Amino acid sequence: MIRDGRIEAIGSSREIEQKITTQYEVLDAEERVVLPGFVDAHTHAVFAGTRVDEYERRTRGESYEQIAEAGGGIRATVEKTRAARQNDLFEAARQYRRWFWRGGTTTVEAKSGYGLTVKDETKLLTVIRKLNYVATFLGAHDVPDEYRGRPGEYADLVANEMLPAIAEQQLA
Repeated sequence: MIRDGRIEAIGSSREIEQKITTQYEVLDAEERVVLPGFVDAHTHAVFAGTRVDEYERRTRGESYEQIAEAGGGIRATVEKTRAARQNDLFEAARQYRRWFWRGGTTTVEAKSGYGLTVKDETKLLTVIRKLNYVATFLGAHDVPDEYRGRPGEYADLVANEMLPAIAEQQLA
C-alpha cells in the first residue's frame, strides 16, 4: 500500500487486499513488483577523467598506494577535475545520472573531494546542486600535492576557508 508517495504497508496480496478501503485507488501492476528505488549513499558522481587504467593496474596486483605514488588514484582525478570547466563536469555527470536512473537509483548522495581548493570544491558542489543530488562536502578527501608534507596547513584551509565558503553558499 502506498500513501502520498511512500510505502505504507507490505505483505502478500491477501494481507494487502484485507486493508484496502474506499480511500485507496487500486492500480494493477500486472504481476510486477512495486518497491522503493535504490538509494546510492556514497558516490563521487562529479569528476573529470576516468580511472580505468588504475583498475587494470589493480587487477595486475598493484596496490592503491603504489598507484598513488606513481601519480594515479585520487591525485590524478583531482588534476583533471581542477582543469575541467563546470559545464563539462555537468554534462558528464548528466550522463552518469541517466545510468543511475536506468539502474533503478532514485536518490544519489554525491560527494565532492576531487577539487581540494575552495574554488574547485565550490565548482563540484554547484554541479551536484544543479543535478538535485544530496550533496556532501568532502574537501579532506586527500591532501593535495601542493600541501604534501604539510597536512596541518591543509586541514586549516579546509576548516577555516572551505567549510565557511561552502556553508555560506549552502552547497552541502
